[in-house]
Amino acid sequence: MEQEDQPQPSAPAGSGGTSKWKKAFLSLVVVTVLLMVGGGILWFGLQKASKSPSREGAASTEAVSEEATSANELVTDTDATPSVTPQPTKTPTTAPLPTPTPTLAPTPTPTTLIETFDSSAALDGFRASNAGGNAGLELRAGRNATLTTRGFVSFGIGEIPDGATIEQATLKIYQVSVVGDPYGAGLRVMLDHLDYGTTLEHADFSAASLSSSFTTLSTNASVGWKEVDVTDQVRSDLSNNRERSQYRLHMATETVGGTVTGDFAYFEAADNSTGSGYTPQLVVRYH
Repeated sequence: MEQEDQPQPSAPAGSGGTSKWKKAFLSLVVVTVLLMVGGGILWFGLQKASKSPSREGAASTEAVSEEATSANELVTDTDATPSVTPQPTKTPTTAPLPTPTPTLAPTPTPTTLIETFDSSAALDGFRASNAGGNAGLELRAGRNATLTTRGFVSFGIGEIPDGATIEQATLKIYQVSVVGDPYGAGLRVMLDHLDYGTTLEHADFSAASLSSSFTTLSTNASVGWKEVDVTDQVRSDLSNNRERSQYRLHMATETVGGTVTGDFAYFEAADNSTGSGYTPQLVVRYH
C-alpha cells in the first residue's frame, strides 16, 4: 500500500515579527553601551584636565615661596651684604629763561593835511615911495619918473592847529600883465617876509623885514602863476604865534626914472581888481 505524503507542520503565526523586535533591542543595547563607554572616557579626561593646572599652580606657588625664602635669607644676612651709604640727590639746575623783548607798537603814520589860504583883501595892495598907494587895486612892483612901488599880500593862518608840523608851504601869486619894461637889464621881482599887522599903511613901504629879499618871485613878463617856497617863513610865523603870514614884493633894483607911465609888473590881489579870478594863495601841507 502506498503511503500518502504527510503535510509538514508550519511555524507558528507571528514568529517573524518576534525576531525583528529582538534585533532592534540588541542594537539599542549596543548603542547604549557605546555611549556609556564614550561618556566615561570623556568624564575622566575632563577630570584630569581640571586637576593638572592646580598641580602646576601649586608647583609655581612652591617655587615662588622658595625664592621669597631665599631672598629673605639674603636680606637678613647682614654679614654678607655690605652697607651702602646713600648718595645725596642732585638738585637739577634750571637754566634762566631769556628776558622777553617787549614788542613795541608801530608808530602811527601822521595824517598829512593840505590847506589853501586866500589872501585878505583889506591887507592886499601896494604902497609908493611918495606916500601914495592903494589897497583896492592890484599888487604892483616897479617905478616911473617920480616914484617906486611895492606890493603887499597877507594870509591869515590862525586855522593851523597848535603844535602842527609844517611840511611845506608854497606862495602862489598870479602875474596878470606888465607895463613898460620892468624886467629889462636882468631885473626881477623879489620877496621880503615881514609883519605889518592888521592894517596896510604908508609906513609899511619901508618897514623893517623879518627876512629881506629871501627869494625871487618872477624873472620875466610871462603871464601866469609865480610860485615860491615859503616853508621857513610860515614855520617862523607859527613858532612866534603870528596870526598872519605877510610878504612884500619889490624890484631887485629900485630907481626912479623912465617915463610917466613907468615900468611895472602887475599881480592879481584878493579883490580881483583885474578880473583874472586868480587871487593869491598860500598852500600849506602839515601834520
